[in-house]
Amino acid sequence: MEEYKNILIIEDELLIAQDLSYLLEDLGFNCIGIAKNYERAMFLFNTNDVHLILCDINIEGDKDGIETVFELNKIKKTPVIYLSAYSDHELIKRISDSSTYGYLVKPYNERSLEVAINVAINKFYEYDFKEINTDFLSNFTSREIEIIKLLAAGKSSSEIAEILFISPQTVSKHRSNILKKSGCKSSTELIHQYYQ
Repeated sequence: MEEYKNILIIEDELLIAQDLSYLLEDLGFNCIGIAKNYERAMFLFNTNDVHLILCDINIEGDKDGIETVFELNKIKKTPVIYLSAYSDHELIKRISDSSTYGYLVKPYNERSLEVAINVAINKFYEYDFKEINTDFLSNFTSREIEIIKLLAAGKSSSEIAEILFISPQTVSKHRSNILKKSGCKSSTELIHQYYQ
């Protein structure tokens, strides 16, 4: 099964973009490039196999992030997660009309970014998933299987803790054990194994 790891960053603040790029690498994703404007985004999009776009709203040039993504999606429909320091009603309405699969208000943390990316990738590419890999699940305890299913549904560790009435630390320990048992390096890889 194909893995969806190639991410294009559209962000005109270089330090933020570089930090985001390093964070993506730590999470097991591949940053295919950083674009600070429409022209660079178009070049990187056309010369790489992009699976997801992380896009700031306010970028350099004549087109903002929303207009840039609109043009990119004319070439190939691709999920996008918008990153912005703003969350006003008009902005939310504008991004709702595009291929938005997530919205993170700056500053965001590593965990919220990872969850947003996993949910966006899983929702957008779910047509590729065949069925649940029952052989894969046979290696796990019933509690671990519950956690895997909730991760596949896009739930965060804190949401899983609430649903299962356990502490977030317990969820974290289970997640660590699940990754070790599965040999997966990230939650995204784990979810792909679950659906193979």
